[in-house]
This record gives sequence, C-alpha cells and structure tokens, in this order.
Amino acid sequence: MRINIPVFESFRMSFNALRQNRLRSLLSVLGITIGIFCIVSVYALVHSLERSLNNQFSKFGADVLFVQKWPWDDFGNNYPWWKFLKRPITKPEEADFLEGRMPKDKVTAIAYTFSSNLNLKFKETALQNISIKCISHDFSIIQDVDIVDGRYFTPEESRNGRGVVIIGGNIAEQLFKGDDPIGKEIRVGSALAKVVGVCAKQGSSMIGNSSDDIVYAPSKWGIAFMSYRFSEDAQVMVKAKQDVSLEDLRIDVARLMRQYRRLKPGEEENFAVNKMSMITDAISSLFKQIRLIGIIIGGFAMVVGCFGVANIMFVSVKERTREIGIQKALGAKNWFISSQFLLESVWLSIAGGGIGLLIVAGVMALLDVIAKQSMGSDIQLSLMFDDAMLGVVTSVVVGLVAGFLPARSAANLNPVEAMRSN
Repeated sequence: MRINIPVFESFRMSFNALRQNRLRSLLSVLGITIGIFCIVSVYALVHSLERSLNNQFSKFGADVLFVQKWPWDDFGNNYPWWKFLKRPITKPEEADFLEGRMPKDKVTAIAYTFSSNLNLKFKETALQNISIKCISHDFSIIQDVDIVDGRYFTPEESRNGRGVVIIGGNIAEQLFKGDDPIGKEIRVGSALAKVVGVCAKQGSSMIGNSSDDIVYAPSKWGIAFMSYRFSEDAQVMVKAKQDVSLEDLRIDVARLMRQYRRLKPGEEENFAVNKMSMITDAISSLFKQIRLIGIIIGGFAMVVGCFGVANIMFVSVKERTREIGIQKALGAKNWFISSQFLLESVWLSIAGGGIGLLIVAGVMALLDVIAKQSMGSDIQLSLMFDDAMLGVVTSVVVGLVAGFLPARSAANLNPVEAMRSN
C-alpha cells in the first residue's frame, strides 16, 4: 500500500506545529471544550433520562389499553380537569362486559384494578397508609407480579373474593421482622387476610411503580369493604394479542364502552381509552425542547470557541509566513499549504472535544451514582455512543470552519513577499 507523501507530510507538519506551541494550543481548545461539554452533557443527560423513563413506563405494557376516568394526552396548561372530574369511575362490571364482547382473536387478557390506602397490622406491629392494589385474576398476564416466595391467587380465590394477599418486600420485612409471612393472617383495614405470596424486592423507582410497598388483593374481596367509587385510578386493562393494531383495538373498546354507558351518537365520551405511548410521546416532546435549549446554550460556547481557534490560526499563519514562502518557492501546492492549517485547526478542535467528552463521561458517572441512591436502580445515566459521536463530529466541523479562512489566506500568500517577511 503506497503512502501519499505530501498528505503524510502535511499531517506531520500540522502536528509538529501544535506540539511546539503547547500552551497556546491548550488555551485555544478551552472554548471548544466548554462548548462540547455543554452540548454533549445536555444530550447525554436527556437521552439517559428519556431512556430510563420510557423503560419504566414500558413495564406497564406497550400493548395495553387503560380504560379509566382521566385521559393521558390532554395534559398541559389548558387541561380541563373540571370536566373530567365529573366523569363516572370505571366499574368492575364494565370489565366483565368488555371481556364478554371483545373479539378473542384480538385480546390476550382483560383485568380490572383499583387502589386504596389502608392500615396493616400483624400482632403488635402496625403499618399506616399502605397502598392496597385490588386486581382481578388476569392482572398477572398483563403485568408481571414477581413473586419470590409463595404463590399467586388461584382462580377460585379471585372468583369468590377470598381474603388472600400478596405483599411487597418492604412490607414483609417491616411487618414480620424476618419471620416467614406465608400462611400468616394480617389485618387489612377492618378485614382479615392470609398472606399467600411475597414480591421480590425491586428498590425505589423513578415513577413510583415499585411493588415493595404495595399489597395485592383480589378485586372481589376488596370491593366488599373498599369502594372503588372513591378510587381515582380504577381502570380496565386490555392487553392486545401480538400483531394486533392497538389503535384498531382502541376503537373497538371505545365502541363497546359507549354501548355499555348508553351514549348517543355524537355525544361526548365520558371515559378515556389510554395507551402508554401517550406518556412516552409526551416525554419525548418535553426532552426535545430541553435538547433544543442545550443546543442554543452550547452553540454560543461553540461560536466563542470557533473564534478562539480561528484567531490562533491567524496568529500561526502570521508567525510562519516566511516558512510558507519557502515551501511555495520549493514547489508546494496551495492545497498542501492550506491542508496544514486546516488539519492543525481540526486537531485543536478534536483535542478540545476529546477533553470535553472525558469531562462529560466523568460527570455522568458521578450523577449515575447519585441518581441510583436517590431515585432507584432503574435509572441509568451514561455517555452513549451516539452522543459521543455528536461531540466528535461537531468538533471536526468547528475545526474546519475555524481553519478555513486562515488556511485560505496562507495558501494565497505571494511566495516572494512571504520569504521577505520577518
């Protein structure tokens, strides 16, 4: 493989020029370092948070519809909460109605859930204001109930509303103090229930969906002494079969809900059929605006850095005018002269960008440790490859822009006048 000698020489000379002026080179890259840090740090942080949040929400089910009182796609300053407040609470009978009429080739499972906060007690130990999540039997098909000890409810227990519960890992530790909770009877509010399962510990969560502090109970048992009518999160969950369009399924669910609630054609719906993409799309839209702000802030820093590198390159051309004249007198082409200064400018920018990326990686690693301690292990903050490549590409572009005019002025020097320069 032949090496193009002029190109190699151009690389060597540009690198030597930077090495001979270490302090000046270091000072000139500071602006690029700050600009790359601003842009890439915002992108890396936003991408990491967006990915972590979307992963958290995806656990609720990307193929699940949620029929409830509150819509998820109207949030904002003009959210008409007063109108939605008047809507009726979703009833368990509506889940039964949908289950009996939804096409079996479109639906995997349908479940009903609602929550209430009650006190728990076992012997002398009491826990206050614990979330009791009442679920119908097929809930475990739609969302995973990770049981580490014991079992899930039997169909008979769910159907007959037996007093059985599955408790979270934190509740098991606090209520039983290390004893085996399986088979023990606890008081849930005013009722007694037998513990049949314990959920695996998940740790804290960004969006509060950890099961560590939750008690699962059959919905028919909970309805006997906890009214779903006061539960703002009462909902029917409909899981679509694989390859079934969620939007088509949403239309079917909305049609049947209108039929059950006897809404006339043209009458406004008094329920919402939500899907998880409503939340993830809103998150992406929010983070897109944050990224734009980061680009604007980082852009100003990059402009300052670009001017700094360009200024240093003009100084370099001035200092090496006699050298340039000698090179041209010996037959050096204009492209050879200009490539030296372009490459020098690009090296400076890449060096500044590299330092900026190293700082971003260190800051993200530190933030990741802090975030995991305060927000849960599900969050992951890191510098991803795409964000790092953004920093590298931006550095190269800034280097080319900053070095263009100095390189052009060097290439256009008259060799005779250049050699006479002091």
